[in-house]
Amino acid sequence: MPGSSVQPKRTLTAFTLIMITTGTITSIHGAPSMAEYGFSLVFIYLLVALVFLVPSALISAELATGWPEDGGVYVWVREAFGEQSGFVAVWLQWIENVIWFPSILTVAVLAAAYGLDPQLADNGPSIFLAINGVFWLLTIINLFGMKTSGAVASVCTIVGRIFPILAIFTLACLYLAKGNPMPIEFSLENFVPDFTDTNKLTFIAGAFLTFAGIEASASNAASARNPQRDYPFAILTSACLAVILVTLAALAIAMVIPQHKIKLDAGIMQAINVMFHQAGIHGWLPLTGLIIALGILGEVNNWIPAPTRGLQVAGRDGMLPVFWQQENKHAVHHRILLFQGVIVSAISTLYLFQGNVQTAFWLMNIIPTMLYVVMYLLMFAAAVQLRYTQPDVSRQYKIPLGNAGIWGLAIVGSVTGIAAIAFGFLPPAIVPEGERSTYGFVVAIALVAFTAMPFVLFKLKRPQWRAAQNKKL
Repeated sequence: MPGSSVQPKRTLTAFTLIMITTGTITSIHGAPSMAEYGFSLVFIYLLVALVFLVPSALISAELATGWPEDGGVYVWVREAFGEQSGFVAVWLQWIENVIWFPSILTVAVLAAAYGLDPQLADNGPSIFLAINGVFWLLTIINLFGMKTSGAVASVCTIVGRIFPILAIFTLACLYLAKGNPMPIEFSLENFVPDFTDTNKLTFIAGAFLTFAGIEASASNAASARNPQRDYPFAILTSACLAVILVTLAALAIAMVIPQHKIKLDAGIMQAINVMFHQAGIHGWLPLTGLIIALGILGEVNNWIPAPTRGLQVAGRDGMLPVFWQQENKHAVHHRILLFQGVIVSAISTLYLFQGNVQTAFWLMNIIPTMLYVVMYLLMFAAAVQLRYTQPDVSRQYKIPLGNAGIWGLAIVGSVTGIAAIAFGFLPPAIVPEGERSTYGFVVAIALVAFTAMPFVLFKLKRPQWRAAQNKKL
């Protein structure tokens, strides 16, 4: 495939890739919802990691080292099933992020403001203004290329994600060591969750989003110094770190806050507030909130360019008009990034019109989860297909046990992904009784509409869009 007129510079080290990937998949915004499961959250996280994260990590490692060029999941699915399927995959990867950005930024905003005004969690207009200001700032940062955003990601992951999670879990242990009551019980009986409680099953689907995105760093492979050596090592290391960190974060909340009092968008700060109050260090709450927010902003910063890069590669294949194919002097697809910001701003207006902030927050979590799982189904199928259609392509990392190995991982990942989609239609307890009957309908309409969009766009493409890729843009 011909490359873009301006190729990304190979500036990312293995360490930076690990920081970007760890910051991408270590998402603590779902920790409060998982904390409602108590001790059984450990079982759920380990199960999801085993049946979804591991297949995703190993399959994307094989695909990325076999096809390390810019474009990630678009290139992989295109090579297996053609351009239309590739475009559908990268569209789903992109649009789910656009829908998800307002919810994750809500957690960041509330963390930063919790020490000053905890009631902000119920103020939709304030949340709307704050998340838009933050998102546009991060978008501007990413207009200057991967070297800048990669440095930001490393700092945010270490200072705002790894250190705070370890510190919060340590504080939770100290809180309990002083004789304070613990809302959960660590026992074998409570280790396995109650799968008959339909009010919580949708939270298990949300756990998939916690670990989703490990393949997105493949879009950064073109910027790595040694893609075939560094990428597999980075994603496998990141996967292990992610499981440990998100489990500790959710446990810290469950060990301090009673399940029925946990707020989905501010649970982490609730727990910190209780622990600080008991220790008599109230003045640290605002600073801690800012640090937590920093880690989340690092996660968002990682996601802003990655899927849009794949969309840009699809554009050069003729999927998008010439206008959207252009890049700036930093090899950044600036027009797609700016348009992405406009859509995020439009979606975030849900906070202005949805009376129940918690319901709006959850919808912007569960719909992206379902869209993302559909993308993974395409990725798993592509990995199997390419084993048969392009067996001679060199893959520095190759899933062991031959074709049986990749079939096994693809089947396990696909079956559990479909189960997650099914769970997503079940309304959680936070949805008011009067809205529960329409919840599944709203989710279904969103899933169908956003999945159908790339098929419509593919039908509208023009031959001259592809011809433009060989011209200087």
